[in-house]
Amino acid sequence: MELYGFSILQLAGELPTLAVLVTGLVLAVARRDRLPRRARLLMSSGLAVLLVVGLMTLAWNVAVPHLIDFRWAGDGYRRFQFLGMAVGVVSSIGYPVGTGLIVAAVLAGRPVGTPAVEWGAWTPPTGGAPGDADPAPPSPAPAATQWGGTDLPPLPPAAADRS
Repeated sequence: MELYGFSILQLAGELPTLAVLVTGLVLAVARRDRLPRRARLLMSSGLAVLLVVGLMTLAWNVAVPHLIDFRWAGDGYRRFQFLGMAVGVVSSIGYPVGTGLIVAAVLAGRPVGTPAVEWGAWTPPTGGAPGDADPAPPSPAPAATQWGGTDLPPLPPAAADRS
């Protein structure tokens, strides 16, 4: 009974991830009008890769206790090691590839932004070399109240010090 409890625990732990991947794959296929073709293909591919790797890992984790229970000896142990190594290699390659495809889908689905200023419409400022004086005419002198004066009434004289 212990073997089945471990298998059920593995299945319960992996089920939410598999449900998200299947839902994402169904939405990517069903809602074609929402994504450009390239982004949809990248996302579908990434989700499919992650789903295959997740199912393979789940199958391995569920099968391991039952395979160990056979008490393989000699050549059987080598097959067990080889299968474990193969699952590990496929998982370590599959997860980054699937995630990379999903990231590529996000970037491929974004529209290209337009620059704030059209490159052909921009003209450099007139003037000489950097450091030369600005050829623009001088601005008129500021009003007296703008920087040096004030519109406030004068302060009353200070009281005499009686110390």
